[in-house]
Amino acid sequence: MPRLLPRLVKKLKETPLGGPRPRHLDNGKHAPHRGRPVYQSIPERPSYSAAGRVQSILLDDHSPVTNSRAYVRHKAPSPRVLVSPGKITTENAESYIPREMTAQEREWWSSPYLRMLSSPIRWCAISRRHMPSDFLIRLTPLQLPVPRGTKPLQIWMPDGLQHPKFRRRNGQLAMYMTCWKDIFSPINLSRTVPSRVAPKGIFHKLLATQIGHSLRLRIIQELHLLGERLSRTSRHKDKAGTILRRLTRQEFRDLRKTGAVPHQDAIAVMVVPPVNRVPSTGKRPIASIQPEIPSNDQIIPNPSYSDCKGQLPLSTLHRVQCDLPEEEGHPFSSLVPTARVPLYNGSTMFPSASQRAMLHKALCKILGAERRSRLGQSANGSDGNRPRRSISNSERGSHAFLLISDERTAKRADSAALAIALWRLRMWEGDAHQDQVCSGGWEVDGEWRMRHLRQCV
Repeated sequence: MPRLLPRLVKKLKETPLGGPRPRHLDNGKHAPHRGRPVYQSIPERPSYSAAGRVQSILLDDHSPVTNSRAYVRHKAPSPRVLVSPGKITTENAESYIPREMTAQEREWWSSPYLRMLSSPIRWCAISRRHMPSDFLIRLTPLQLPVPRGTKPLQIWMPDGLQHPKFRRRNGQLAMYMTCWKDIFSPINLSRTVPSRVAPKGIFHKLLATQIGHSLRLRIIQELHLLGERLSRTSRHKDKAGTILRRLTRQEFRDLRKTGAVPHQDAIAVMVVPPVNRVPSTGKRPIASIQPEIPSNDQIIPNPSYSDCKGQLPLSTLHRVQCDLPEEEGHPFSSLVPTARVPLYNGSTMFPSASQRAMLHKALCKILGAERRSRLGQSANGSDGNRPRRSISNSERGSHAFLLISDERTAKRADSAALAIALWRLRMWEGDAHQDQVCSGGWEVDGEWRMRHLRQCV
C-alpha cells in the first residue's frame, strides 16, 4: 500500500477529475536520437597462427574471441561548424574530439537546398514516391477518448513542424504527405493510401489551417533563435560576416527594376513593412503568434493557383547579381543556370496583422544584434564612439531585409535553417510548383503536380 498510493496520486494529477485525455498510439514515447558511441581506434588484429605462441589466443588481453567488441568499427561523429576547446574535460580527454568543418564543408552546410535534399528519405502517401522529409509534412495518429463500448476514434495531427527546442516530436508512428496545401483538400485526402499505423484514421477539417500556422510559427521560432545566437556572439568588424541587413532604398529600387539581387551569397529577401495602425483605434496591432480560427467558408483550402486580383504573390524568384570571371577560366559558365533567390512578401506570407507585427519585431531585433555586434552600437542605432553623419534619402534603409548565408556566416549563426523554414512555407502555399517551365521544381519527375493542377482547375 505505501508504494501504491504515490503512483495513484501521480496518475490523478496527470488526469484531473479522472477524465481521459487524447494520446498517441505509441503512448507518445518518441525515441530520441541516440548518441554515437565513443570513437576508438581498432587494435591491430593478432595472428591466429600457433607459431611462436606461449599461451592460447583466448588468454590474450585483447583477444578477438573474448573481446570482440574492441574490433567493431564505429563511425566517427560528424564534423561540427565550431568545436569549443573548453568542453574537453579530463574525463573525455581520451575520447574522440569532433572534427571542425573545413571551409568547403561549411559552404555546403550554409546551402539550404543541399540540407533539404540531404534530409532523411521518407515515403509520401499521396505521390507514392520517396522524397526528402523536408519536402513532406509529418502526421502522427492521435487516439481520442470515446465512451466505453464505442469504436476507437483516431485522427491525424501534424507533428515535428516546430523547432525541437520549443516542441519535440510526440511519437514514432507517422505518415508523410507532400508539403502542398492543395493535397489536403477532402477529395485528395480520400485518395491517400491507408496507413498500417492507423488504417481508420481521419483528417479533421482544420488540418490545413493548423499546418499553415505551424509553418509560420517555425519561421518566427527560427528568427528568435537566430537573434539569440547573434546576441551571444563576439564583436566583429567584417562586413562579409553579416547575416541580415536592410537593403537601401536605391538597392531595392534597382532590384525591382533589374530583377537582380545585389549580393552573391543571398538566400532570401523579405519585404516586411511595419504594420499599419488600425483606423478605429489609431494603434498598431499587438505582436502575437496566436492562430486565427477561420470561418466555415475558409475551412476548405482554396487552390494555390487561383487568380487573386490585387494581391501580391507570396514569393517571386530573382536572379543573383554575380560577377563571374571570363569563360576561359570557367568553360561551363554558359551552361550552368544563374542562381535565383526568392523574394517573400510579408503581407501575403503572414496575412494576420498580429503575426506580421511579430515577424517585423523579430527582424528588427536581429538587426539590432547585428549592429551591436559589428559596431558596438545600441539598439536604437546610436554610436557613442562616432558622430552620426547625415545620409541621403537613397542610402536610407528600405522595408526589404536581405538574408545571407555562406561559409563565413556559418561560424556566427545558422541562417540556412531560416531559409529552409521560408522555403517550406513557399512549398505549402504552392509557389514552388507554379513555374510550369521547370517541371517538378526541386522534385525529380514531378509532372504529376501539373496534371493534378489541371484536374483541379
